[in-house]
Amino acid sequence: MIEYDDRLREVERYKAKFKENKQLVNGARKTSKALADAIRLKDENFESLKWQNGENVRLKKQLESTKEQLETTILEVSKVKGELDSALVEVSRLKMSFPTERDAAVQEFLVDPSSDDDSDNKASISEQSQESEDDPGDAEECGNGNEVETQSDIVRGSASDEDDS
Repeated sequence: MIEYDDRLREVERYKAKFKENKQLVNGARKTSKALADAIRLKDENFESLKWQNGENVRLKKQLESTKEQLETTILEVSKVKGELDSALVEVSRLKMSFPTERDAAVQEFLVDPSSDDDSDNKASISEQSQESEDDPGDAEECGNGNEVETQSDIVRGSASDEDDS
């Protein structure tokens, strides 16, 4: 019977070892499954990072291209602005070099050898005006067939321009 009891104890030890091994195998399976999930997630993340990196590289190239285009546009705008500034300065110079109609009228009166009396000047201007309207011979002819304004026409035009401003 001792032999039977020894055998029974040995079977019980084997059962315990078997149960322990079964738990170790289940633990290894769970660990293996967890590792497989971790590897799958790592692969998914790696693919996602590769895609994002590719997208970032594409966007970086696009940004560099846009930056170059912007720099070129800025240079062109600066050039055009410089040309515009030069043109504005030239226009301003030209504008200042042209006498205004008022200045021309004042100059006419200063140069006009009419009498010293204001009433005589007015009468003289009136007479000149009347003569130029009556006598088309006073007007000069241009090369294109149009009449050139007489002095009195210029004076009248400058006076109306003064009223407009």
